[in-house]
Amino acid sequence: MRKSDIVSRVNYGSLSVDVQEHNRIIVVDAGFYAITGYTMQDVMEQQLCFQDLFVKEDYPIYAKELSAILAIQDTAYLEHRLQRKDGSITHVFCLGKQRKDENGRLIGEITLTDISHIKRLQAKYNETELELEALIQNLPGSVSIVEIKETAMHLLHATESYFRQFGYTREEYMATSNGGILGKLFYPQDLPILNQQIEAIVRGEKTICMQVRAVRKDQSLMWVDVRGQYLRMQNGNPLFYLATFDITKAKQRDEELRLQTERYQLIAEHTDELFYDYDVKHDILNLPQNYLPVRQGKIPAAITGYLKRSIPKKVVHPEDYPRFLRELMSCLTEEKKTSIEVRIRMPDMEDYEWYRLICVCSANEQGEIVRLFGRQSSVDNLKRLKKTVSEDKRIIERLSTTDPVTGLLNRVTFKERCGLYLEDADSDACYALVYSDFNDFSYVNDNFGYDSGNTMLYEFGSMISASPATVFGSRINSDYFLCLMKTGTRDELEQLVRERDALFIQRQRRKYPTSEIQVATGISFIDPRHFDVTVDIDNANLARRKAKTGKNDLCCVYYEALRAARAKEKNIAAELHGAIASHTVELFLQPKFMMDDLQIIGAEALVRWRNADGTYRMPSEFIEVLEKVGYIVDLDFFMYEEVLRCLRRWQEDGRPLVPISVNFSRLHNNYPDFVDRVIGLARRYQIDSRYIEIEVTESAFASDAEQMESNLRRLREAGFSIDIDDFGKGYSSLSLLMGSPIDVIKVDKAFVDSIELSEKHREYIKRMCMLIQATEKEIVFEGVENRNQADFLCACGFKKAQGWLLDKAVPVSVFEQKYVGSPAC
Repeated sequence: MRKSDIVSRVNYGSLSVDVQEHNRIIVVDAGFYAITGYTMQDVMEQQLCFQDLFVKEDYPIYAKELSAILAIQDTAYLEHRLQRKDGSITHVFCLGKQRKDENGRLIGEITLTDISHIKRLQAKYNETELELEALIQNLPGSVSIVEIKETAMHLLHATESYFRQFGYTREEYMATSNGGILGKLFYPQDLPILNQQIEAIVRGEKTICMQVRAVRKDQSLMWVDVRGQYLRMQNGNPLFYLATFDITKAKQRDEELRLQTERYQLIAEHTDELFYDYDVKHDILNLPQNYLPVRQGKIPAAITGYLKRSIPKKVVHPEDYPRFLRELMSCLTEEKKTSIEVRIRMPDMEDYEWYRLICVCSANEQGEIVRLFGRQSSVDNLKRLKKTVSEDKRIIERLSTTDPVTGLLNRVTFKERCGLYLEDADSDACYALVYSDFNDFSYVNDNFGYDSGNTMLYEFGSMISASPATVFGSRINSDYFLCLMKTGTRDELEQLVRERDALFIQRQRRKYPTSEIQVATGISFIDPRHFDVTVDIDNANLARRKAKTGKNDLCCVYYEALRAARAKEKNIAAELHGAIASHTVELFLQPKFMMDDLQIIGAEALVRWRNADGTYRMPSEFIEVLEKVGYIVDLDFFMYEEVLRCLRRWQEDGRPLVPISVNFSRLHNNYPDFVDRVIGLARRYQIDSRYIEIEVTESAFASDAEQMESNLRRLREAGFSIDIDDFGKGYSSLSLLMGSPIDVIKVDKAFVDSIELSEKHREYIKRMCMLIQATEKEIVFEGVENRNQADFLCACGFKKAQGWLLDKAVPVSVFEQKYVGSPAC
């Protein structure tokens, strides 16, 4: 192409500007009009200036660069953006110089060359270069260029990912490989493979393909797949592009599959299950040699054309074949593990049977599925069992929603069904939640066994279900029952509940004449429009708890004051720890004495809670509440430490010490560190354990008696005396006394109160205590209040007691003045 042709394709124009009149354009040519889009009229009428052609933000930069150039020379070359008349932007190259005209004016002569096409080419080149770099950097392997010379491969250039593969920086790699000799990093045993490739290239081969092991910087081995293509000759030596891929994991997987195949083969030789593998590329299904039809010659060990000849269609049940084929084809397109159950007629069988097929696919480094390993096992018996399972589904569902003893709903299901049922409640009907439990239920379990207890539960559940007013019934737990009832009126519903409970008690009394079986029931009438299952159940439970405190009437209808009482209980629980911290919870002591001469022999620690006005709350107001929430544990240990502090003070003052019994709730049985904590505190205050009596109620043995006995035995071995409080209040067992680590039996006040009732009562007390004495336990009577009671007990040989005959519980300071004496001087 001639130079004139090239020049003719370049768009250029020229203009002259009056420098002293703000670069006003005074002369232009046709090329200027073509580049800028302006006309001669525009130039003349608008009195265009050179800076009007600039993109506004570019001109300050242009002017600054131009001034710097003209300060040292007359000619300037600059490139900038030009804004055409229509607002579009183009790129131009400016050649400018200054001269003075005949009138001495400073004139700027500027030549514009449109270089937009060059800019577009440059942008395209930059974009292509970035895309290529991004492509190379995101390849799974790395790219490099090597030169083959002197029977070695020398690295000329490589991407950063190449060096990262080996764990080196570029500099470290070049130093380690003696300037980039690839063989220096290869595993020595694989160097012959590299040498064979080089020899092939010398003979004229234009490709490289090898799998070798290389040594990383951390000296670990990695498998690499190296593939290359001839590039060109340089200085008489061939250059090759190389792509290097890390295939270590693929090699490890191949090794695992090889071992897995060997294991499958070993298992296949010693099991009735059929193990097989399918060669995808060659369409061959391989069966084990020990498979009976193979041994008998009915089928070959290698079935060729497995899919091509539609072999599966001949053995898989027609109804299952489409599903089988879909699953098989999906395994051949992606690496996965699958399981499918189909009916198959094996060569040695007359009919179809159910089999489970489990398949695992194996892919090569290109991600192509090459092998399929499978196991075929019979599930025909399981399929037959499924029918039985399906038939039993109703039973299973019932077991998951009902109580196994009574057949009533469990708590969760009961709440769900009540909520759904009451959404469509009858506005003219009366609804209530009825909450019941048994008084003295432990008597049946302890004396007649759990089977008798379960029978009692079942009978009450049956009566709930049989009632025409029952919508749903539930056994919450233990002997707690809940039911939703519906009647016409409140009176009718309450009467049905009372009749049900009375009939149940009557039947149980016939079975267990000596028992005190009762049913405590709470009734909460509900408004279905504002039903809240949690709140309404809680209301019924509050009423039940109130009913349990009654003596004659054990059926209570919920009223709002019960919730106020519940709030009071919550306040007690919330205030306890503050009261302990402020010592408004105080230690009182009640003396124990010999009834014949009223000499003190010890004391019992009792708690009193002082109110702001100086009066005291009695334990009956808060102990039961603290038992429910578990705070009784904190209170017991506070009182125990108060006792230890008291004894420590007496000991330091030289006063005589008397044993003090400290009450501990059965809840301590739930804490593994209970015993260690009791012993540790006594040691910390340096109090001999013989001055501490651990007092528990007989009801503490009702739950987890084994753990309770273990704890008490450890305390007894540590020197503490063990007292059983309120003995006879429940249903005590003398066998419990015989085998348990108990030192003192404290007979309940109810027996003392009965002394003056009749000779029969007195004889009963006498015989009971003789039996207790036979177990070699000490006896202390509680609540001895008059001389007649004391004289009778002394006459029977029982002299130890506590009660108002001597003194009530008093503050520690009063007890010290009365019974301990002054400090030693």
